[in-house]
Amino acid sequence: MRRISSILTIGALALTGSAFAGDTIWGIDNGSDTIGTFDSGNPGVFSGIGTTGITSGFVNSLEFDGNGNLWASNGVSLYSIDRGTGSATLVGGHGITNGDTITDFAYDKSSGTMFAIGTLCAISSRIYTIDLNTGAATFVCDTDVAGACDVGLAFDGVGNLFGHDLVGDTIYSLDLGTCASTTVVVLPFNSNFGQGLTSNDNGLAYHVAFNSDAFQGELYSFDAGGNYTFLGVLQPLQIAGADVEVAAQACLGLDVSNLVGGETASFHVTGGNPGVRGVVVWGLGGQSSVFEDVNGWCASFGFDVKLRGRKVRIVNSGVFDGNGEFTVNRDILTRYSGLDMLFQAAERETCPGECMSDVVAETVG
Repeated sequence: MRRISSILTIGALALTGSAFAGDTIWGIDNGSDTIGTFDSGNPGVFSGIGTTGITSGFVNSLEFDGNGNLWASNGVSLYSIDRGTGSATLVGGHGITNGDTITDFAYDKSSGTMFAIGTLCAISSRIYTIDLNTGAATFVCDTDVAGACDVGLAFDGVGNLFGHDLVGDTIYSLDLGTCASTTVVVLPFNSNFGQGLTSNDNGLAYHVAFNSDAFQGELYSFDAGGNYTFLGVLQPLQIAGADVEVAAQACLGLDVSNLVGGETASFHVTGGNPGVRGVVVWGLGGQSSVFEDVNGWCASFGFDVKLRGRKVRIVNSGVFDGNGEFTVNRDILTRYSGLDMLFQAAERETCPGECMSDVVAETVG
């Protein structure tokens, strides 16, 4: 089976070796309807990308799927989110008729399934799956959390599923086979209003919280062992949907050698389909950018590949041989010595499941 890669975005913090350099968390500032990001090591700085434009309901459930696509809900409908602008496009209604409101998504990489939690606050909560093509929700099971008002759901990257109950002020683990819950954290404050759960790939989960006692947004980390750690005050007062984008295994491999000013660098790409064309592009950082509908190319690169607005920075392209490999060369200008450059490879005509490499960061010698 082909390996489909989500795009590893290398931001300015990672490139500069910032003291923060934690996980990049995407969130919705519900006060301004703004999609943005913040670093788990510095949660007080929120970098806005753009507004969703959703005018009905309460926007929540921000979640990436395994291909780097971003999704959200307003409680009753699924929206796709443009990660470059923050704008939302309606996909379709969840079709829930029992009074439940969807409050958070959790994507299971092992099965490629988007799960959701729906709640009828102070009465009951249920787990659903979400069809990303239509928005439709399918019932899975009832949770056993009595009188629950659940607003958080997240897998922790190593198989554990967690939920957050506003009524009992607890974070609990959940068995998807039975929907039985086990309390993991008793919160040390009154948790009210919008908030959410997310995690990285290494078993570390985050509670993007609203502390009603202090009346402020706060970030905590927690794990399956019940360790619950305060990380800082959030800049937005309320974030009701948040997610760490975790990278899937890259579909292509990319190796860069002899990147020296005044000499010829070599770019070796592996893992492609024989006979299919691939491309290597370069950039110097900045926001991710989309390269689409250009002679069959379609890819969402982890850095800016646009030059003077439209032209794409292409190192070179080649055709994958019988072993799924190709090597291309590029002369490196002498004046590029000392520059921090980013490179990424993509295979042609693989949308919507883009076949790409991870971003390779190199300094020109």
